[in-house]
Amino acid sequence: MVKTGEGSYDTCSNINLPLYKQKGFTAVMAFYQPLVNMIPRRKMAELYIKLGREISYGESGDGSKQEAAAVFREALQIDPENSDAKDALKNLISN
Repeated sequence: MVKTGEGSYDTCSNINLPLYKQKGFTAVMAFYQPLVNMIPRRKMAELYIKLGREISYGESGDGSKQEAAAVFREALQIDPENSDAKDALKNLISN
């Protein structure tokens, strides 16, 4: 059973990185899709930002940098004015 609101956010926050490591970003997006209307846009964007940071700090190589950039871009699709997502993407690209 899927929890709504804050419970869904907490669940997603905890499963974010393990799901990514096991099945990739597509699986994370598929997991989040049914929750889009249950979690506020800003919070949903925060989940993607958290994942992007975990990918960019925890992994090495160009592939992970590209994956992290894709995650940050997804956060911006959800919340286009999110300054954290903008800054994270800018910092990732500049490094």
